[in-house]
Amino acid sequence: MWNPPRPQVRLRTLRLAPLAAAALLAACAPLQTRQSLQAVNAITQPYTGTPLRLQRGPAQQQDAQAQIDALLSKPLSADDAVRIALLGSPALQALIAQAQADSADSTQSARLTNPVFGFERLLIGGGGVEITRNLSFGLLDLLTLSTRSHLNDAQQTQLRLSLARAVLRTAAQARLSWVRAVAAQQTAAYDRDVVEAAKATALLAERMQQAGNFTKLDAAQQGLFAADSQLRLSRAELAAAQSREALVQALGLSAEQTARLVLPTQLPEVPKQPSAAAPMALQTALDQRLDVQLARADYTATAQAAGLVRHTSLIEHVELGGVRKTYSDAPPQNGFDLSLPLPLFDLGDARRSAAADRVLAARNRTIATARRAASQLREADAQRHNAWQRQNVSREQIVPLAQTVLDESQLRYNGMLIGTFQLVAAAQTQVQAVRAAIAAQRDYWLADAAWQSAQLGVDTELGAAPDAASAGAAAPSAASH
Repeated sequence: MWNPPRPQVRLRTLRLAPLAAAALLAACAPLQTRQSLQAVNAITQPYTGTPLRLQRGPAQQQDAQAQIDALLSKPLSADDAVRIALLGSPALQALIAQAQADSADSTQSARLTNPVFGFERLLIGGGGVEITRNLSFGLLDLLTLSTRSHLNDAQQTQLRLSLARAVLRTAAQARLSWVRAVAAQQTAAYDRDVVEAAKATALLAERMQQAGNFTKLDAAQQGLFAADSQLRLSRAELAAAQSREALVQALGLSAEQTARLVLPTQLPEVPKQPSAAAPMALQTALDQRLDVQLARADYTATAQAAGLVRHTSLIEHVELGGVRKTYSDAPPQNGFDLSLPLPLFDLGDARRSAAADRVLAARNRTIATARRAASQLREADAQRHNAWQRQNVSREQIVPLAQTVLDESQLRYNGMLIGTFQLVAAAQTQVQAVRAAIAAQRDYWLADAAWQSAQLGVDTELGAAPDAASAGAAAPSAASH
C-alpha cells in the first residue's frame, strides 16, 4: 500500500496555552486616547482654566457654542478670549483629533500582530484526503513586545507634550491677539476724538479768516492739522480692523459670532511695579518648559527605538509554529516548525549605526534646547522689564509734559505771544505722546504674555507689524518741524 507524505500544518506560533499568554500580553497595550487627553488637561488647565475636549458630535458642539455665546454677551476679556479659542477653534479641534489618531497609531505599533488561520483540503489519488490547518504569527513580535511597549510609552509622552504645547500656543496667540486688537481699537477711538476736535478748530479758523481775525496762513495751518488727523485716523481704523480680524481668526469665530464680538474700550492698567524673576524661579521655569520636556521625551523615544533596532536588525522575522499532520488513512502527528532568515548579505550594521547616530543627535538636540530655553527666559524677562520702564516713562513723564506744553502754548496763543504754527505743533506733540503711551501700554502686555509663554516653553510671535499707534509716534508730521 502506498504511504502518502504526511501534510505539514504550519502553526507558526506556540501552542494553545502559549497563544493565550501572548494574547494576554498584547492586551497590555490598551487604547490611550482618553487617558492622553486627560494628561494634556492636567498640564494645560492650570494655565488656561478651560478643559480640553474633542467635540465628536452635534451635542458637544452645541454645548461649546452655548458657552461661547455666553462669553460673547459681554465685552471680551483676555481670559475669556483664551476660553473661546480652546472651546471653539476648528484649528485646535483638528490638532486634538490628529493627536488622538497619532496616539492610536502608536498604541497599534505596540500590539501583537493578529494570528493568521489557514485551511486547505486536497484530494489525493486513491481516494485519500489531505487536510492542512495553519495558525501562525511572528515569534519576534512576541520577543520584542516589552521593548515595543516601552517605545509606545515614550511616544505617548511625546504626543501629550506636543499637544499640550500646541494648546498653550493657541491660548498665548489668543491673548496676544486680544491685546493688539484692544490697543488698536483704543488708538482709533482716540484718533476719532482728535479728528472731531481738529475739524471744529479748522472750521472756526476758517470763519475767523472770513471775518478778518485770522490770516490765511493761520487758517491753512489749522486745516492742515485737521487733514493730517484724518489721515492718521484712516490708518488707525485699518489697523483696528486688521487686528480685530486677527483676533477673530485666533478665536475661530463664525461670521455670526464675529458680529457680536465687543472689545473693552481700553487695555488694563499696567501694574505699578513689575514682578521680579528670581534666579530660582528662572530655573524652575526652565525645568517646566514644555520644549525642554519634549526634547527629553524625544531622546527617550529615540533611545527606545534604537534598542528595538538592536534586537531586530540582524534577524527581522522569526516564525515558530506547531505542526499537525493529518491524512485520511493515517493517525495525526504533531511537531513544530521554525522559520528564520539567514543573515548572509545584510548583517544589520547600517541600521544599528543609524540608530546610534539618531540617539546622539537627540541627545545634542536636548542639550541645545535647554540652553536656548535658558536664553529665551532671560531675554523675555528683560523685554518685560524694559517694556514696563518705557510705558512708565511715557505715562508718568512724556504725556503730562506734552499736555503741559499744549496748555501753556494755548495760553500764550490766546495772549498773542505765539502764532498758530507753534500751537499746532504743540497739539501734534501731545497727540503723538498719547498715541505712543497707548502703544507702550500695549507693548508691556504683549511682553508680559510672552514672558508667561516663555516660562511654559511656548513660542509666540511677539513682534508685530507697525500699527497706526507706533507709526504715528515714530514719524511726526511735517507740521511739527
